Amino acid sequence: MKKRMILGGTALLAVLGAVAVAQMRPGEDPAPEGLVTQADDNPFAGLDEMFNEPGPDLGMTEEDVQAEDDYLRISPPAGETVDLPEALTENVFYETCTKVPEVNTAEYEGKTDEGYASRMIYTYVLMQHTLDSRDCTCVGKVAPFAEVRKIKEQIAAEHGEDWNRYQLGDDYFSQSRTLRDQVEAMCGGKF
Repeated sequence: MKKRMILGGTALLAVLGAVAVAQMRPGEDPAPEGLVTQADDNPFAGLDEMFNEPGPDLGMTEEDVQAEDDYLRISPPAGETVDLPEALTENVFYETCTKVPEVNTAEYEGKTDEGYASRMIYTYVLMQHTLDSRDCTCVGKVAPFAEVRKIKEQIAAEHGEDWNRYQLGDDYFSQSRTLRDQVEAMCGGKF
């Protein structure tokens, strides 16, 4: 096994050395005899010209192109129509906002089913609050935590006190993902 490795390494070095020497030798024609290099001899020259020519001029200004790109970025998927409200403010990233006190509690941040459900429901509440207020600043993006308590009370009334916090938390998180796309489209950037 070692002999094969040594022989293979030696052969590789010999090939690399030969290539290096061949590249350093001056005065030789780099193209072998019979190789088609001229465009008039090349049957694919028309394709080269086609790919090198500029695209059609659509008569769009820089602002038109940007508006078209923005429209394509925020358009809903094919087959879906969503009436997005127009944002009344500039977009501010949620990470920069001061959070409500309940978000900084051990119960909320804990690795319990209750904490998980609270986080997932609050994510939904954040998105819904931003859409309802049409405010993309911290005022619109930081929702009151009372809505989470209200939703949890409604769930408990409907499913009982031992409701599946993980499953229903996932359901609210799925809904929040759909709303997040709408919020980011409305605000024109990341939540």
